[in-house]
Amino acid sequence: MKIDEEQLLYARLKNQFLIERAPCATVVSALCGLQAQFANNPKYALRIRGSDFDESSWSDGLVKTWSFRHTLHTVRLDELGLFLSAVGIPEKWEVAWELEAGRLEYAASFLLERIRAGSGGREELRKECREAGFHKEELDKIFHGWGGVFYEMNRRGLIVYHPGTGKQFLPCPGISFMETDEARAIVLRRYFRTFGPATLEDCAAFTGYRKREILALIEKHRIELRAAMSGDTEYFYIGDLPDAGAVPPCLFLAGFDQMIMGYKNRTCILEEKLKRMVITTSGIILPTILIHGRISARWKIDRTRLVVVPFVKISKKNRDMIAAAGEKLFGDAAGVTQVMFE
Repeated sequence: MKIDEEQLLYARLKNQFLIERAPCATVVSALCGLQAQFANNPKYALRIRGSDFDESSWSDGLVKTWSFRHTLHTVRLDELGLFLSAVGIPEKWEVAWELEAGRLEYAASFLLERIRAGSGGREELRKECREAGFHKEELDKIFHGWGGVFYEMNRRGLIVYHPGTGKQFLPCPGISFMETDEARAIVLRRYFRTFGPATLEDCAAFTGYRKREILALIEKHRIELRAAMSGDTEYFYIGDLPDAGAVPPCLFLAGFDQMIMGYKNRTCILEEKLKRMVITTSGIILPTILIHGRISARWKIDRTRLVVVPFVKISKKNRDMIAAAGEKLFGDAAGVTQVMFE
């Protein structure tokens, strides 16, 4: 089967709920979670995609956990075991974060006790650790900016992160784990159903799994992929491709949006010359706007203003279109009253 670039883009947009919305729980599950280094990004991703999005309750039933590529993702609480299993549950405590295994396990035990007692805030927990006798050098390792002991506790299903903007930790309820390769097979099925058509290299870039492992899982678990050619590249997907349709003229994407994170090759929507306008040198992927299927601007919420920064010359007609779409998307509970172009 052959598809052109527009059909490829339309299928991806449709499968990722950017053309037709779906319930938020469905979106989070199908997209294998939402990357959450910045806490507002999952909220924006669901505002853009969710048919039942509500500003006051969007995070109900969701938690944050360390997932693909050792990054934080917002996932459904009832699917936490799936994603922890896909990462792999450590069998024992080992030296990590420059802490000996015994000291690491002791710190985790102390923190878990305090979190279960209701001390969920990061600074509150740091104070309690200091009062319990942990010295400054240990505290810096325990509360390391890339996770520290909390990362180790999270991987073992002891705690999760609150999905909101505050740095709050919660004790985990009972979790059902599964074999790692079984969990990864479920992830692969979801990936090729929701992110497809995609290449094996795209899948490897998103999941962090090696290409040969992906091929082995596909064979072992009999994952039935369909193939389509676009140019000289072979793409894979599960199910049926959406019927042909027009790419919407204006679409907002969240920061670290799965429409960008899901692929190694992003030229379908992002021109190489604009890459550094979207992806900073430190790896931050900014919120962007697609105009007729191409990333042409970035956006941010500044109090009551939606600020749009174009990367290319945008006509008055398209500026009016962006402003109307922005007001519709962010003008209610988000409180946006003005759209401003820089």
